[in-house]
Amino acid sequence: MCGPSRGKLRSASASDMGDRCMDFVAAHPDCIVRLETEPRLDRDGKWVWCHWAETGTWSGESCGLKPDGSVLEVSGHTRFEVEKQKGGEYKIARQVVYRTFANW
Repeated sequence: MCGPSRGKLRSASASDMGDRCMDFVAAHPDCIVRLETEPRLDRDGKWVWCHWAETGTWSGESCGLKPDGSVLEVSGHTRFEVEKQKGGEYKIARQVVYRTFANW
């Protein structure tokens, strides 16, 4: 789920994504995420784009890797493909994340 995909499609369940996020937060308890731009829906109403930046310190184990105390400074964007439901609500159908590289 995490790491370079080299263009290959990967998928994860909502539970897997939640577990991975909690692992990240445990490994970087001082992490701060800033939105660099407001999330926006594209002109076709199909994708929501969000640009972000994270900072923090790798101070806890993550994915079986021991922390090295390095500073985390990454940025990227996340795209959510959305489907409009009956009643006007949107549901996330797919998520794509691009980010800069860090030791963790």
